[in-house]
Amino acid sequence: MQTFDNHLDLCFSFPESWKLDGDDSMPDTAEVSVVSPEGAFWCVRLDRDETPPEALLQQAIAAMQEVYPDLEVEPVDEQVAGEHLSGVDMHFFCLDLTGTATVRIWPTSRGKYIVFSQADDALLTECKPIFHAITASLIKSK
Repeated sequence: MQTFDNHLDLCFSFPESWKLDGDDSMPDTAEVSVVSPEGAFWCVRLDRDETPPEALLQQAIAAMQEVYPDLEVEPVDEQVAGEHLSGVDMHFFCLDLTGTATVRIWPTSRGKYIVFSQADDALLTECKPIFHAITASLIKSK
Protein backbone atom coordinates (compact mmCIF):
# COMPACT_ATOMS: atom_id res chain seq x y z
CA MET A 1 0.00 0.00 0.00
CA GLN A 2 1.03 3.59 -0.71
CA THR A 3 0.11 6.52 1.52
CA PHE A 4 -0.92 9.97 0.39
CA ASP A 5 -0.51 12.76 2.97
CA ASN A 6 -0.62 16.37 1.82
CA HIS A 7 -0.75 17.76 5.37
CA LEU A 8 -3.97 19.59 4.38
CA ASP A 9 -6.27 17.14 6.17
CA LEU A 10 -6.02 14.54 3.40
CA CYS A 11 -4.25 11.34 4.33
CA PHE A 12 -5.14 7.85 3.09
CA SER A 13 -3.68 4.59 1.82
CA PHE A 14 -4.24 3.10 -1.61
CA PRO A 15 -2.98 0.10 -3.63
CA GLU A 16 0.55 0.14 -5.07
CA SER A 17 -0.77 -0.40 -8.61
CA TRP A 18 -2.99 2.72 -8.52
CA LYS A 19 -1.76 6.14 -9.66
CA LEU A 20 -2.13 9.39 -7.78
CA ASP A 21 -3.61 12.50 -9.41
CA GLY A 22 -4.17 15.59 -7.22
CA ASP A 23 -4.69 19.33 -7.18
CA ASP A 24 -4.07 21.47 -4.10
CA SER A 25 -4.41 24.79 -5.93
CA MET A 26 -7.85 25.80 -4.62
CA PRO A 27 -7.56 27.70 -1.31
CA ASP A 28 -10.76 26.47 0.37
CA THR A 29 -10.63 22.88 -0.85
CA ALA A 30 -8.16 20.08 -1.07
CA GLU A 31 -8.77 17.38 -3.66
CA VAL A 32 -6.94 14.29 -4.81
CA SER A 33 -7.77 11.22 -6.90
CA VAL A 34 -6.31 7.76 -7.31
CA VAL A 35 -6.88 5.71 -10.47
CA SER A 36 -6.67 1.95 -10.98
CA PRO A 37 -4.82 0.47 -13.96
CA GLU A 38 -8.25 -0.46 -15.41
CA GLY A 39 -9.63 3.08 -15.09
CA ALA A 40 -11.71 2.89 -11.92
CA PHE A 41 -11.11 5.84 -9.61
CA TRP A 42 -11.60 7.14 -6.09
CA CYS A 43 -11.52 10.86 -5.31
CA VAL A 44 -11.78 12.88 -2.11
CA ARG A 45 -12.33 16.59 -1.66
CA LEU A 46 -12.35 18.53 1.58
CA ASP A 47 -14.93 21.28 1.33
CA ARG A 48 -14.66 23.95 4.02
CA ASP A 49 -17.55 26.15 2.87
CA GLU A 50 -21.05 26.25 4.35
CA THR A 51 -22.81 24.32 1.57
CA PRO A 52 -25.14 21.75 3.18
CA PRO A 53 -24.38 18.08 2.43
CA GLU A 54 -27.71 17.61 0.61
CA ALA A 55 -26.88 20.49 -1.75
CA LEU A 56 -23.48 18.90 -2.49
CA LEU A 57 -25.20 15.62 -3.32
CA GLN A 58 -27.66 17.39 -5.62
CA GLN A 59 -24.76 19.13 -7.41
CA ALA A 60 -23.06 15.77 -7.98
CA ILE A 61 -26.28 14.22 -9.27
CA ALA A 62 -26.94 17.16 -11.61
CA ALA A 63 -23.40 16.95 -13.02
CA MET A 64 -23.76 13.23 -13.69
CA GLN A 65 -27.23 13.71 -15.25
CA GLU A 66 -25.74 16.15 -17.76
CA VAL A 67 -23.51 13.36 -19.03
CA TYR A 68 -25.86 10.42 -18.41
CA PRO A 69 -29.52 11.54 -18.84
CA ASP A 70 -30.87 8.08 -17.90
CA LEU A 71 -28.97 8.08 -14.59
CA GLU A 72 -30.55 6.01 -11.82
CA VAL A 73 -29.96 7.40 -8.31
CA GLU A 74 -30.25 5.46 -5.06
CA PRO A 75 -29.85 7.14 -1.62
CA VAL A 76 -27.37 5.37 0.68
CA ASP A 77 -26.36 5.66 4.33
CA GLU A 78 -23.46 3.58 5.54
CA GLN A 79 -20.99 3.17 8.37
CA VAL A 80 -17.30 3.22 7.49
CA ALA A 81 -14.65 2.89 10.19
CA GLY A 82 -17.24 3.83 12.81
CA GLU A 83 -18.38 7.00 11.04
CA HIS A 84 -21.73 7.70 9.36
CA LEU A 85 -21.55 8.65 5.69
CA SER A 86 -24.59 9.67 3.67
CA GLY A 87 -24.71 9.73 -0.09
CA VAL A 88 -25.94 8.18 -3.29
CA ASP A 89 -25.14 5.37 -5.68
CA MET A 90 -25.63 6.33 -9.31
CA HIS A 91 -26.02 3.75 -12.07
CA PHE A 92 -25.51 4.69 -15.71
CA PHE A 93 -24.94 3.37 -19.23
CA CYS A 94 -21.99 4.41 -21.38
CA LEU A 95 -21.79 2.90 -24.86
CA ASP A 96 -22.15 -0.86 -24.25
CA LEU A 97 -21.10 -0.72 -20.60
CA THR A 98 -22.88 -0.10 -17.33
CA GLY A 99 -21.17 1.82 -14.59
CA THR A 100 -21.66 2.84 -10.99
CA ALA A 101 -20.57 6.06 -9.34
CA THR A 102 -20.87 6.70 -5.63
CA VAL A 103 -20.81 9.89 -3.60
CA ARG A 104 -20.41 9.81 0.17
CA ILE A 105 -20.23 12.81 2.47
CA TRP A 106 -18.54 12.74 5.86
CA PRO A 107 -19.06 15.95 7.86
CA THR A 108 -16.33 16.80 10.41
CA SER A 109 -15.19 19.84 12.36
CA ARG A 110 -12.56 20.46 9.60
CA GLY A 111 -15.20 20.53 6.86
CA LYS A 112 -17.06 18.02 4.71
CA TYR A 113 -15.12 15.21 3.08
CA ILE A 114 -16.77 14.33 -0.23
CA VAL A 115 -15.75 10.92 -1.52
CA PHE A 116 -16.54 10.04 -5.13
CA SER A 117 -15.77 6.71 -6.75
CA GLN A 118 -16.59 5.25 -10.13
CA ALA A 119 -16.07 1.94 -11.89
CA ASP A 120 -17.34 -0.05 -14.83
CA ASP A 121 -19.77 -2.60 -13.36
CA ALA A 122 -17.53 -5.43 -14.63
CA LEU A 123 -14.85 -4.13 -12.23
CA LEU A 124 -17.16 -3.06 -9.41
CA THR A 125 -17.03 -6.35 -7.48
CA GLU A 126 -13.24 -6.07 -7.38
CA CYS A 127 -13.12 -2.30 -6.78
CA LYS A 128 -15.85 -1.83 -4.19
CA PRO A 129 -13.81 -3.30 -1.29
CA ILE A 130 -10.81 -1.23 -2.40
CA PHE A 131 -12.91 1.95 -2.44
CA HIS A 132 -14.18 1.07 1.03
CA ALA A 133 -10.65 0.41 2.34
CA ILE A 134 -9.34 3.71 0.95
CA THR A 135 -12.24 5.59 2.57
CA ALA A 136 -11.71 3.76 5.86
CA SER A 137 -8.00 4.68 5.81
CA LEU A 138 -8.98 8.35 5.31
CA ILE A 139 -11.34 8.22 8.27
CA LYS A 140 -8.86 6.40 10.50
CA SER A 141 -6.18 9.01 9.72
CA LYS A 142 -8.23 11.72 11.45
